[in-house]
Amino acid sequence: MLLGQIARRAKLPNVVPSHSLRSPGNCVSRRNFNVTRPARAEAQGKGDGISIAVEYSGLWGAITTFPKRRPYATNIIVATVKTSLADLIIQKTEGKKDIDWSRNGVFTAFGFAYLGVVQWFVYVTIFTRLCPNAIRFSNLPWAEKMKDRAGQIDLIKQTCYDNFIHYTFVYFPVFYFFKELIQSDPNVDKSPVACAERGLRKYWKNCVVDNFYMWSLWVPGDLMVYACPIWMRLPLNHGISLAWTMILSSLRGGEK
Repeated sequence: MLLGQIARRAKLPNVVPSHSLRSPGNCVSRRNFNVTRPARAEAQGKGDGISIAVEYSGLWGAITTFPKRRPYATNIIVATVKTSLADLIIQKTEGKKDIDWSRNGVFTAFGFAYLGVVQWFVYVTIFTRLCPNAIRFSNLPWAEKMKDRAGQIDLIKQTCYDNFIHYTFVYFPVFYFFKELIQSDPNVDKSPVACAERGLRKYWKNCVVDNFYMWSLWVPGDLMVYACPIWMRLPLNHGISLAWTMILSSLRGGEK
């Protein structure tokens, strides 16, 4: 009875009192007597599957662990700076004496609002619901990823959703909307509806070329992005996106 009371207080599952183990009529043997090991559970990393609770000390420790501890804030910062920087680089390579700040404003606003805020919702919320094995798969060691059939299927699904639905039907229309809102002639109608209509007309004209460039880079890029640990997903995405944004700026940045 003492073992039974201890088990109830410690909340250990399926603990059998010692006198039951000694009973000749009882089929339970000592070999099958298992207890949980809380120490192992406590040793696992803490977090919500996206952000990770890590210990650090000092300013440098806070900086180096910030992406793991605050992935959402990291995403917004990186997206805004990266998108603006990519356009500035292209403007300089085009030989412009003066920076076109309205053009750069398109990329900065688009980087903050869409790439920083909205894409977090798209990638971390929507995609992980459509692909329920995504977070688990992304956080596995590489050796385990090679054996995880369900996770591999979700990897392919996310790549297809991103390139053939998200980029084609959401990303580009929003980009052209921002261009019309910020970069178009100040004498034209700047209402959201008018900007959306003009932006969609321009996108329809350019959609084949735009998507060809997009898929050429992002189909292989997404396979890497969705296979990495999820706290690294959007920072790695932005690393590849720096190259993509320079391509986009070169293609469409100067268009009015």
